Amino acid sequence: MARIELQQLHKTFGSLAAVQELGLEIAEGEFLVLLGPSGCGKTTTLNMIAGLEAPTSGRVLFDGRDVTKVLAYHRNVAMVFQSSLLYPHLSARRNIETSLRHSGLGRADRDRRIADVVRMLEIDPLLDKLPSQLSGGERQRVATAKAIVREPAAFLLDEPLSALDAALRLSLRSEIANLQKRLGTTTVLVTHDQIEAMTMGDRIAVMSNGRLEQIGTPDQIYNDPATLFVAGFLGAPPMNLIAGEVEAGCFRGIGFSLPVTAPTGPATLGVRPQDVRVVASEVQGALVARVFALEHLGRESVLIVEADKSTKLRVLVPPSFGARVGERLFLAADPERCLLFGAEGMRLPLHPAVPG
Repeated sequence: MARIELQQLHKTFGSLAAVQELGLEIAEGEFLVLLGPSGCGKTTTLNMIAGLEAPTSGRVLFDGRDVTKVLAYHRNVAMVFQSSLLYPHLSARRNIETSLRHSGLGRADRDRRIADVVRMLEIDPLLDKLPSQLSGGERQRVATAKAIVREPAAFLLDEPLSALDAALRLSLRSEIANLQKRLGTTTVLVTHDQIEAMTMGDRIAVMSNGRLEQIGTPDQIYNDPATLFVAGFLGAPPMNLIAGEVEAGCFRGIGFSLPVTAPTGPATLGVRPQDVRVVASEVQGALVARVFALEHLGRESVLIVEADKSTKLRVLVPPSFGARVGERLFLAADPERCLLFGAEGMRLPLHPAVPG
């Protein structure tokens, strides 16, 4: 296991700054997720940890030792990619064995390691098959075995589940998380899938445009987002974001108002769909909207309303809720669950004003 430190990492490709002044520490045995949209710099960061990319500036440390200029092979890390990258002409067993080719281990020790990982991942029936004879999930299991058998200091996972169907993703997600806890190996996972991030990671590092937006536990990232980007990126259905102004102790936007104690100026109010409710028209500050669509999800439904021509809001309602497209409704938000963000996208302190 390794403790990994990234100190002011910066990576440019020509005029493009792929990663900008990134600093974070990954604890020994931690499962850290790098989360963000395509092009945000998360895979470039992973490649710099692995030694596949050299940073333009900054340092990578393993257990306090500077490995910035150390070749990938000598960093003792194992990577699993979106594509399983197995040798097509070798059986699953032979593919796993290739990871130990230069290990210096004797035959008995190599066989023991392979037997241990085969038992752990329950892939014994696959060992004599070629990759072309395996399903996508089976290939990823073999690729994972190929990584584990090396007993690396760190596992680096680059979107390993994104090419699989939904059922396989669900199954392998829990298997990988369970395996990581059993092995205790420091692990970094790159994904754009917030469900993977929330369910697998001890902590999540959210990235955007090459910069670290926020790092914290899944609960911290979801319930206490530091920026407008994080608030909008995490959550399914996504957070409702309402542009408006704070003036005279009140936020106002698209006909919605909320008493606040925040600085005067442009602001965006954020409220999650579960914190909005349909109310009677006489409730003070209620927002008038019209039903745009109703999505039935089984145990709950998502009511989508139009507040104006450019703003749609989502509300979680019971599955029995009935509404017609075009119907006029009134909405209110739980003031204690609202978040406020300033013109630069940073979180503002928001305390509902106490009536005097």
